[in-house]
Formats: sequence, structure tokens, C-alpha cells
Amino acid sequence: MIINMCITPSNVLDTKRPKAMATATGPDAPRAEERCLGASPKVRMLYENLCFLLENRKVYLDNGISLIRLSHMLYTNTTYLSRVINKYFGCNLKALLNRYRVQHAQELLEKRDCNMEELPARCGFSSRSAFYNAFVKFAHMTPTDYQATLRTQALRAGAELEG
Repeated sequence: MIINMCITPSNVLDTKRPKAMATATGPDAPRAEERCLGASPKVRMLYENLCFLLENRKVYLDNGISLIRLSHMLYTNTTYLSRVINKYFGCNLKALLNRYRVQHAQELLEKRDCNMEELPARCGFSSRSAFYNAFVKFAHMTPTDYQATLRTQALRAGAELEG
């Protein structure tokens, strides 16, 4: 089977955004793709290609990803990429990557697919403290509290089904 590794408009337009991708200005604010509608074709393409790398290739799982490496993957320069990220996501690259990483951590915790010891590394964080800080920033609770909340919800859902 041949996999198309080229990033083109045809293979990025159908990507769906994770629920944690609300902009930094709040969940009711226009999403990045809505703000990007009036942008030039070059900016729109860069935005779509960035979304493709984040959502399909999951480059955020690489703890060595940087603005330089990402700009090389997107065939652009760091200044231009940084401006697009700031303008259309409302944050810098580090915060954007951490949003995706926390979203991934939440998915792993929901599936019970990972223990707390290996979770930071599996989500692309280089340290446990960076993971905890980012998780608290975006989920507004610690990973342990999030896991406890999931268990409580499951317990209550089970009780509702029985009753």
C-alpha cells in the first residue's frame, strides 16, 4: 500500500479538530480555521499543513519538536510559522504543542491505556514536571484528579444503569 506523504490541500481539508483546541480566548471565540478564512492562500495552506502535521502525523508526541524542525517540515521559515501560530491559534508553539499533548493524555487516561509513570513520555513531554504543569494549565486539575473524576463518572454511570 502506498501512503501519500505529500501535504496538499486535498489531504488536509477533512481533518477534525480535537475538543481541546478551543482558542486561548475561550470556547466561544471563533476557531482558528474560521479566523483563517480571509487569509491569503499561502497562509491558509500553511495553517492547513500545520493542522495536518499535528492531527494526523501527531508531531507533538516528539519531545524534540521545535519551531525550527517544524518550519523545515512545512518548508517555511521560523518567523513566518511563528506568526501564523500566534495569529490563528492565539498562542505560541510551546502552548499549542502542550494543548495537543494534554488532549492526548486525557484520551489515554479515558481509555485506561497508560499508567501515570509512563504518561508524560507517551504524550511528548520531556519531564514529569512539565507534564503536570501543562496538564493543570489546560485541564484545570492534576492528572490524578482527572483520573479520579473519570472513575467517579464511570461509577455513577454504572449506578444509573442499574437503578
